[in-house]
Amino acid sequence: MTDWQRPFDELAERERIAVASARWDEVVEIHGARRELVANLPQPLPEAARPVLERALERSLQTERALVAALAETKGTLERLRGGRRAAVAYGGRRAAALDARA
Repeated sequence: MTDWQRPFDELAERERIAVASARWDEVVEIHGARRELVANLPQPLPEAARPVLERALERSLQTERALVAALAETKGTLERLRGGRRAAVAYGGRRAAALDARA
C-alpha cells in the first residue's frame, strides 16, 4: 500500500464507524477530507488507484443509503410528532391552542 492509498482506507473505516454511530457531522468532515485527497492524487493515476477508489466509491454509496434511511426515519418521527400535536390541540381545545401560540 502506498502513502496516498492508506488515507483512503483510513477514511473509509472512520466513515463506516461514524455512519454506524449516526455521527453525521463527522461524516461531513470525512467527505471534505476525501475531496481533498482526491484533489491531490498523483497524475496520471496509476492502475493501482482503481481498487482504492472503487472501495472509496462503495463506502460513499453505503453512506448515501444510510443517510437516506436516517432522513426517512427522521421524517417519520416528525410526522408522528406533528400528528400528536394536532391531537393534543384538538383534545385540549382553546387552552391547548393558547399554550401552543405562546411556545
